[in-house]
Amino acid sequence: MNVLEHLNRYKHIPQVADLARQVEQIRGELEKQILEDFHRAFHGPNARRFAPTKELAEACLVVSELDPKVKKTIIEDVIKTQLAEYEVLFAGGESDAWLTKVDLRRKWLLKTAVEFEKTLAAMFPPSWQVPARLALAFCEVTRSQLSHAMELRPQDIDVGTLLHAHKIMSELESLLVRKYTSFQPHDRTPKSSVSTNPFVEDEQSSKTENTNPFEEAASTVETLVSPFSGAVCRCFQPYLKIYIESMDKRLNEQIEKFANDMKSYKFEHIDAEESNVVPCCGELFTIYKNVLVEFSPWSWRVWGRLYYRKIAPTKVLKVGAHPMPNIMKDINMKELTAVLAQVQTLWREGDTPKLSEDDVRRVCSVLVSAEYCEEMTGRLEAKLKERSLPSLVHSISLTHEQDLFHAVLAQCIALLVAHEESLCDPALSSMTKINWMMEQTGDQSPYVTAISQHISSSIPLIRHNLHTSRKYFTRFCDKLAAAILNKFVQQVYKCRPINSVGCEQLLLDCHALKAVMLQLPVVALQMRRDPPQTYTRMVGRGMARAELVLQVVMGEYATHNDLVDKFIRLLPDATIADFQKVLEMRGVKDRASVLELYRQRTLGNSTESPHRAQVSPGSSSQVAAQIPPSQASPVVSSTANSSPEHEMSKIARLERMLKSRRLIS
Repeated sequence: MNVLEHLNRYKHIPQVADLARQVEQIRGELEKQILEDFHRAFHGPNARRFAPTKELAEACLVVSELDPKVKKTIIEDVIKTQLAEYEVLFAGGESDAWLTKVDLRRKWLLKTAVEFEKTLAAMFPPSWQVPARLALAFCEVTRSQLSHAMELRPQDIDVGTLLHAHKIMSELESLLVRKYTSFQPHDRTPKSSVSTNPFVEDEQSSKTENTNPFEEAASTVETLVSPFSGAVCRCFQPYLKIYIESMDKRLNEQIEKFANDMKSYKFEHIDAEESNVVPCCGELFTIYKNVLVEFSPWSWRVWGRLYYRKIAPTKVLKVGAHPMPNIMKDINMKELTAVLAQVQTLWREGDTPKLSEDDVRRVCSVLVSAEYCEEMTGRLEAKLKERSLPSLVHSISLTHEQDLFHAVLAQCIALLVAHEESLCDPALSSMTKINWMMEQTGDQSPYVTAISQHISSSIPLIRHNLHTSRKYFTRFCDKLAAAILNKFVQQVYKCRPINSVGCEQLLLDCHALKAVMLQLPVVALQMRRDPPQTYTRMVGRGMARAELVLQVVMGEYATHNDLVDKFIRLLPDATIADFQKVLEMRGVKDRASVLELYRQRTLGNSTESPHRAQVSPGSSSQVAAQIPPSQASPVVSSTANSSPEHEMSKIARLERMLKSRRLIS
């Protein structure tokens, strides 16, 4: 054969052509002789007492050099002989063929495989991988027989039987995958680049060698899926709906039980070491963990939404004076966002929810439970992707379910913030009832004391019930502080008429309220702890605006230009509406002309924001670039100019006053 390979291009020569015919004749005779020997060995009169012989083992080595069809024929004949008994014992009509007897099939394979390894396996070259091919053929026959049996008796298939059969066969598949790790039914071994033909010239064999040092060698390692994965269990897929329907029914009943239990659930006081996650949350995920098998990864979508719709709303949506709009339907996030906006609008209109201590504990418990469910849903998605086939990973997503729990979290935080705002609103509203035309400053105003008392009495309860969810407690504090500070700034604008002493009193209140807000996350906390830095910076920014407004109001200006300059310098991001409120606080009479001056100054730069162009009705269209002091408003003092040193001395005097009264440190 090697000579013919060398003389392949000379076959037109009669002597070479005759030699080729002789070689083919020899190969044909060898193939026929070897096939007859194997047939006689496995099907002859002494087949039952057959033992491997040296001659047949050497014949297999010869077969490796002959036509591949010969090797395939021998292997198929050996496997068919080995499985002949199995096909009869477990045929579709036999009692042992049913799903309840799959354990007998596994025992038969393990016994047969052990005997084959001890006797016949050594006769075949290892490269033929006959034991692995025998196991794969067993799986194919088993899958065909089980499919036929289930087609004949579909009415006898129940969940228990299906689970039992799938468990036994999947364990067998896993065992075969581990035992025959590198087996592939089709030969993928690349041919060696070194020729075994002694007649091949050296220069010809060297042509395949790569001499480019910059070219990376192609990797021959492939990540292949084992042929034993799903080799049997694929037959169960058409019947998995039986299992899924049963599991859906079971979880439906369990969720109904959870919903009924929640109606009578008591949100009692918890210790610092305890978690106030609603118990049914853990039970739900424990149940799902127990049924998390290869059958039902897609069913979680239904179960998660059912849990959200039937359990979370029973305790979140029915607290406060007005229950939230019904969202217990399968809606998308766009609709859900609109519902939440509607709820917040209802709160802003004055019907703010006032919660009892039990209500606060209830909302906090639902918040922590929703956080737990959101986290566990993410872990569940990761586990499902880990257990699924690579082709199905991209289709597994529980993002929508996580969004539903995020919505519950947002509802809980908004409800708690609205509750705290409702406690502080009366105090903030009382600011406009105070006479700010004062003759001297005093201690902090009563409204600051009232806000401090409300925070000191209500925040510890919320913090205690959210001690396992510090992230969302911090978020609650951020939103509450931002809401209170924003309302405080808006109330400052309404404090009119006001004189410089009244402004100093408001500045004193600013520092006192800032101190209260800075301690909000840690108020009445036994262990000394500083509030988060981001929270501290946010409070500082929020209160700074009120302080800057008051500095503008209490300043002394020779001209309206000085007033406009200082306002623009201290509040560069303010709107013309903010400036108009400052004028009203100062009691400026000719506001239209000053507003027009402000508009011209701010629109002088072409890059200025468009919102500054909003001028209130009645503003004059003609104003001088500078108004003489004689035409200034009476409240604008012309006796002194406001210098930075003068302003700093006033602030320093105010801070000394606060320290002397121990309002700041």
